[in-house]
Amino acid sequence: MGRAPDVPHVDMQRVTDDMAGIYEAIATLEYAGREPSRSELSAATELPDDILDQNLAVMSRLGMLVSEHRAGRTVYRPARRGWSTQPGQAEGPKMS
Repeated sequence: MGRAPDVPHVDMQRVTDDMAGIYEAIATLEYAGREPSRSELSAATELPDDILDQNLAVMSRLGMLVSEHRAGRTVYRPARRGWSTQPGQAEGPKMS
């Protein structure tokens, strides 16, 4: 599968364990139909606030994540999807 032209390649050697945990939390929350907001990610990862914020900023700068403002809060999603939640299904349940 080719990379989308507007999404930069991320050198996986730059991805820390904390980043991988955050990315996994985003995927899990999306699959469960929940929006991966800052507060949801804090609860899911149990990372200290400063570490979570630092990693979200780095992941966004590297092009791993895209943030959107919804209902007064920031929600994060993967910049590209190299995975699916189930074979033949591109997304989990729809978020309400």
